[in-house]
Amino acid sequence: MMRLGIRGHDLGKNTPDKFAQSVVDAKLESIQLVLPKAIEFASDVLPILNDELISEVKAQLEEKGIKVAMMGAYFNPIHSDKELVAKTTLNFKNHLKKAKFFGTELVGTETGSYNDDEWTWHKNNDSEAAFQEVLRVFKDILPVAEAAGVYLTIEPAYHHVISTPTRLKRLVDELDSPNVRVIFDLFNLLHKGNTDLQRQITDEMVRLFKDKIMIVHAKDFILKDGELVQVAPGKGDMDYPYLIEKLRTLETTPDIVLEGVTGEDIPFSRDFILEQLSK
Repeated sequence: MMRLGIRGHDLGKNTPDKFAQSVVDAKLESIQLVLPKAIEFASDVLPILNDELISEVKAQLEEKGIKVAMMGAYFNPIHSDKELVAKTTLNFKNHLKKAKFFGTELVGTETGSYNDDEWTWHKNNDSEAAFQEVLRVFKDILPVAEAAGVYLTIEPAYHHVISTPTRLKRLVDELDSPNVRVIFDLFNLLHKGNTDLQRQITDEMVRLFKDKIMIVHAKDFILKDGELVQVAPGKGDMDYPYLIEKLRTLETTPDIVLEGVTGEDIPFSRDFILEQLSK
């Protein structure tokens, strides 16, 4: 059965013990772990390179039975600051090397935007040049994933370079590696003009990546004044019965991860998703 988890930093930033306990308190089984956002640390050393810190995080999670579904090391491969791209690419590689230490084989990222830190739509994101640059950066990363026996895990989004299921399929095919997996976030593939196509988009993602979808991000949406607005799962217009039905046809068993869900919305959305999974 698919596990239900949460993006760790949506529970707040805390010490390793309090962080792990917050997942237990939320009655969830797994997390998407972004160390700098979820864990308090008082050092100039990046968390992934701080052996004492990550050992404590690992110990606390294991003690409380919390599974790391995926590590997040999201970065923008087409950022205009190429020194930053080099730095964040190295950070991603370091996460690949340490992923199994945390009991996961997945390290995830999106594919960025020419709007740099805003990660919003730009007219050139759909260009061939943007595609080729993402391909180049990811090809540089893949040998590290292959050597570590883990997976570069890619999340498409309408506002980013890899904006559709078919563009993602081309990227996966051209990367041509067994060490590539996929994150499916239906909300990220929607915009104000295609919300009526959510079933078709779900069908396409499941058809193209039946054996590669390892993480499913759980969000919801409403249209407000003609714009797409994110809301907690169960409080919007996402067709969850259809989505869950299609996920059951996958050859994988992905973790479902609540994303952008905080506070009192956490128990509400947790119970909503669990109810859908129980049907």
